[in-house]
Order: sequence, then C-alpha cells, then structure tokens
Amino acid sequence: MGFRPNRILAGDIGATHSRLAVFRHQNNRYEILRSATYSSPKHRSLTEVLASFLENEQAEFDAVCLGLPVPIHSQVVFPFTNLPWRVDRKEVLRAVGTDRVALINDVQASAAGIHRLSDADLVCLQPGQVDPAGNRVVVSVGTGLGVSALSPSGHAFATEAGHATFAPSCAFDLDLQARLQHEYGHVSWERVASGLALPAIHALLAPEQSPLLEASEIVRRSSSDLVCIEAVETFRRYIGSAVGNIALTLMASGGLYLTGGVAAKVLDKNNADSFISAFRDKGRMRDLLERMPVFLVIENNLALHGAAETAITLLSDKPDDC
Repeated sequence: MGFRPNRILAGDIGATHSRLAVFRHQNNRYEILRSATYSSPKHRSLTEVLASFLENEQAEFDAVCLGLPVPIHSQVVFPFTNLPWRVDRKEVLRAVGTDRVALINDVQASAAGIHRLSDADLVCLQPGQVDPAGNRVVVSVGTGLGVSALSPSGHAFATEAGHATFAPSCAFDLDLQARLQHEYGHVSWERVASGLALPAIHALLAPEQSPLLEASEIVRRSSSDLVCIEAVETFRRYIGSAVGNIALTLMASGGLYLTGGVAAKVLDKNNADSFISAFRDKGRMRDLLERMPVFLVIENNLALHGAAETAITLLSDKPDDC
C-alpha cells in the first residue's frame, strides 16, 4: 500500500474560544483542511465541542493533540481554572476515535510551534540579542496568564508561573491587592496581568458610583477616556512586570514571545513603553533583560500548528504504509 498523508486533529482550547482544525501532514509540511472556532462558555464540556466539530467528519485521524488551559500532571488533567469544565481522557478518546491522543497545556502547544514562525508573524517590542542556545519563552495574555517554554533541544514544556503570587510595589498595587484578596483570597499575577484584571484596575481608578466596565469596553475607550487610558497603561505595566519575572525565572535568552487575544489588543510597538519599562525594572538584572528579545506574535494559528506537531510525535511507531 502506498504512503498517504497523515490526518491530524489539533485543538487550541481556551476559556473564551475553542479552536479545532484538521491538518494534512506530509513531508514535514502542514495544511489546514478544515477549522472552526467555538465559544467555550456556550458549551458544557470539551466533548460537546468535539462532537459539534466532528459531526460530519467521516475519515479517521492518525493522531490528535489538544492544548488545554489547565495543569496536567502524570496524564491527570486538572479542572479548568477559568471555565467550569472537567476533562475525562477516556471520553476524549471515544470522541476522536483513536488512542493516539496527547492532551497538553495550551501554551505548551504554542511553544512547540515557535520554530515555524517567520518575521512576518512577529512584532518586535525589544530587539535584544538572540542567544541560539537559550530558552524561548511563551507568555499568553488572554483570559488567563499562561506560560511555557521551548528548550534549545526543542523540548516544549509547560509551567503554571502565571499563578505565582503577585508582588505589589506601590500604594496603588497594595490597594488593588487588598481588593482582590478580599474577593479571591490568593492574589496571583494572573489576577492583575490577564483579561480578568482590567475591570478591577478600572474600578479602583474610577470615581465612586462609576459603572463597572468590561475589559473590551475599557480598551475601546482608552483612546479618549482618561480613566480608561490610565487603566490600560497600568495594565501594561503589570504585564511587563509579570513577564520580566518569568523571563528571569526561565532565562528567556532565546527570546520572549507574547501571545493571546488580550496581548494583541493592548500591546504594539507604538504603545509598549510602560510594558518595556516594567519588564526591565529588575534592579541588578536590568542589563540582562535589555538583552532579551521580546516579540508580540500576530500569527493566530501558532497553538494549532504546535499541537499538530506534537500529534506527529505520536506516530513514531506507525508503519510507513498505514
């Protein structure tokens, strides 16, 4: 029997959107045959999203990889942090029709796809100097704050660094921490440097009795409304401070890559001054951080491509004529 292309199902599952795609893989090239995006909160589970996508899919998959916004330990998938879902691996296997399935962290999937990015997929926020032998680190600023990295050997690994404890550095930070602590208990960097944070930052800056605004509305008004402008600038500072911590922890000398829908809405090369200033503001490590390249990723399919690449690794034991 002659060789045929591999059929891969890849997923980039998020608290806001779930994206699925069918890839054809041959000769180290990937082609998206079909893709769809679903509103995650409008579905009761991952398997419900999969059922919707696969309803009219007839052909079998050679391998599957789904990137999930959760910690995964020893193949145990923890509950979603920003969505009321639980994932049962056995249910996923039944839904996709193969046991060649990898469930990985969603930002780990992004890290796995970094090497396929071109200059056209990136906006440079700080040129720095790339160390080819250094780690490349991905920070996803979306509904949550996800962190992963790609080692020089090509190994992508996940972390939960976004849930490290927030460190206030001024009076406003302390006020925000107190408000968030009253509401949530533990205050992580995710609480101040992801899409969850903007409404809380704005509420603390706005006059009493001001209406509560959603993050998207705050960003929309940030071209003219003074309080919204200050809220977004403060938010950029928090992102920069969190990302600087992450860059030092994971030694991102190979480059720091920002992904996620929120990052794309609040950062570009023309408004990144407060972000870069906070990123570098690490005392004796300032010179090191100035040497680390920082990029904003504008390629929307990074996590899907990384998931597809991860799925291919499951086929090492597959005969060539299958």
